[in-house]
Amino acid sequence: MVRLLHVVGLGLLFVFSPHVHSSNFSFTGTFIYDTDLQYFTFTLLNPTPGVALRTWSYSGGTNAAGQAIPSGGFEPYLNLYMADGTQMNPGYSGPCTVPPTGNPISDLLPDPTTGACADVYYPTTRSFPAGIWDAGTYIVVLSIFANPGIGNLSDGFFAEQVLGLTPPANFTCGPDYQGNPPPIPPDQPFCDEFVSGVQRSGNWALDILNVDSATGPSSVPEPNTLALALLGSLFFVARRMTLR
Repeated sequence: MVRLLHVVGLGLLFVFSPHVHSSNFSFTGTFIYDTDLQYFTFTLLNPTPGVALRTWSYSGGTNAAGQAIPSGGFEPYLNLYMADGTQMNPGYSGPCTVPPTGNPISDLLPDPTTGACADVYYPTTRSFPAGIWDAGTYIVVLSIFANPGIGNLSDGFFAEQVLGLTPPANFTCGPDYQGNPPPIPPDQPFCDEFVSGVQRSGNWALDILNVDSATGPSSVPEPNTLALALLGSLFFVARRMTLR
């Protein structure tokens, strides 16, 4: 039995060891107000190419954890900062990938209700040149499209600092965004930017891809991470049986 456990463990180590330097993390949640923010961090232990951030909840899709994410969420905006809060180029939503390449991560496809492509794939040519990320810790703040950061992290966000709102608050269904009179009561959240009179949900979904670690409100590790946990358990059991 001990020999079998060692063989299985070595097999898992052989299969997954080339990938232990990076993992994918999937986060989901729900906003209640237009001014809500969700903070994440991710860490790179070495200079790393291929780091990517991808939202799914506007047009829907399948995230890195294999979860089916329905369409209908608000238009997201990814605010990026260095560990000290210095602003990086943000993650804008869109544009549509025309024609689609067949890559489900980078292809941004139309929402079935609005026809808009309003999820975020980061990096893009206008946010980050898809080069090598320096080792270190990065901060991501998810907001709605209408409430972006206005500078460094300490400078705050648009709704509070520019509009003068006190969070929690709603404003995207008001006449400044939806016309006058607004078709949806102005105290409601998540009115769509592209089609007046369409209210979205507060659901969001974010993947942080090819990083060493990531933190947020909830995460589902990729299969490689689960396999490494199993690997550790196998060696622990084998060690206990050897000592008996």
